[in-house]
Amino acid sequence: MRSSIFNIIETIGDGILLYNTNSNGILKLNKEYEEKYNEFLQSGKLDDEAFKSALLKGNMVIDENSGDEIDTIFLENKMARFGGNDIGLTVAPTMACNFRCPYCYEKGKEYVTMNRETVNKVKKYFNNLKERYRHVAITWYGGEPLLAFPIIEELMESIYEKFERKYVAVSVVTNGYLLTENVARKMKKLNISSIQITIDGPPEIHNKRRRLPSGEDTFFVILENMKKALEIYPELKISIRVNIDKDNIDGVDKIIQYLEEYDLIHKTHLYLAPVTNINETCTEGSCFSTREFAIEELDFLKRNHKKGYSFISLPVRNTSMCGAVSAHSYIIDARGDLYKCWDDVSNLNEKVGSLYDEHSPVNANMVKWLSHTIENDVECRNCKYLPVCMGGCPNYWIKNKKKNCVSIKENANQFVRLIYDVEKKRKEASV
Repeated sequence: MRSSIFNIIETIGDGILLYNTNSNGILKLNKEYEEKYNEFLQSGKLDDEAFKSALLKGNMVIDENSGDEIDTIFLENKMARFGGNDIGLTVAPTMACNFRCPYCYEKGKEYVTMNRETVNKVKKYFNNLKERYRHVAITWYGGEPLLAFPIIEELMESIYEKFERKYVAVSVVTNGYLLTENVARKMKKLNISSIQITIDGPPEIHNKRRRLPSGEDTFFVILENMKKALEIYPELKISIRVNIDKDNIDGVDKIIQYLEEYDLIHKTHLYLAPVTNINETCTEGSCFSTREFAIEELDFLKRNHKKGYSFISLPVRNTSMCGAVSAHSYIIDARGDLYKCWDDVSNLNEKVGSLYDEHSPVNANMVKWLSHTIENDVECRNCKYLPVCMGGCPNYWIKNKKKNCVSIKENANQFVRLIYDVEKKRKEASV
């Protein structure tokens, strides 16, 4: 046996925490087992069968008959990107939006909505999927997709004519302003199981950043919409994304008191995400670097853990990298054009095809995405965070010729310690 190269050790008062980024497993070892583990590192021998079993289960140790860990990761990467019978689609029925967010990634895009011909092209595309795929994951995107909800309804009914509902996963990325009771009922009927809504701070901040052209309130409308939607559709999973930069970070904690007031704190999942400099959205150094964001993220989690709120979770294992570099993932925009990355939607220079040209040859953009690899990058191959990072955002790498690694690389040890504290308190509370 040998120790995994993806082990991260955090020293605590009475032993160590052993975190493996490949399995997402965490083991707490007291002094006795810390010594046994250190002896194993020296000798390669481990006589305690129960301890050996726990380490093997968490991938902290690797059987000698197992393949090289790094080569295995990249084999999984190839299989996920180019094999299988699942397809992931992001569909933007409209590029129009009812908000005017200052950091919007889609500035300068035309506010096109699918016409009848394009809707029929999408239907035909959906109908042909059954010949090749068993599972379909669809994310409705925009613009603001709920502006075109009748189109979503029509296209969802179309896909259900070919696929059983249990083989279709559906989500929506929305600003939440149009999430009316009527829409919530229709979402339930269409089996749309999850939505992502952005809230950027308390009302005085959010209403400046996530604003209507008229400047009227959006914050309280969105919270009321979420509350009513969950009353109608309790199974709906709502993720609240908080886009942070240096202009709004100080107000983020105030969101929590409003989520409490609307009885949403335990019914939704809140997480922070950095505003990134796509289409020059950052001004005068307003965006955080990866390291700066990691510090702010950890501070937020620590503060609120002390207050009894737990928003913490380990990053998911990500050997598939990103749908943008998968042969079985596309974005369809309101014109019927095909793209590989969400950030490029409706940028004609980045399209990889069109539903109007079914037999178009593989273009240079498609080659760019599908040939992207980090397999020969020495830094990535030697990185303990490879299984959860995989080189970071491919779009950033391709366009900037450098990496933008995930934040866990900057705060993993403290992150793991915090997770341990959370679990310890939960166990104590359940006794």
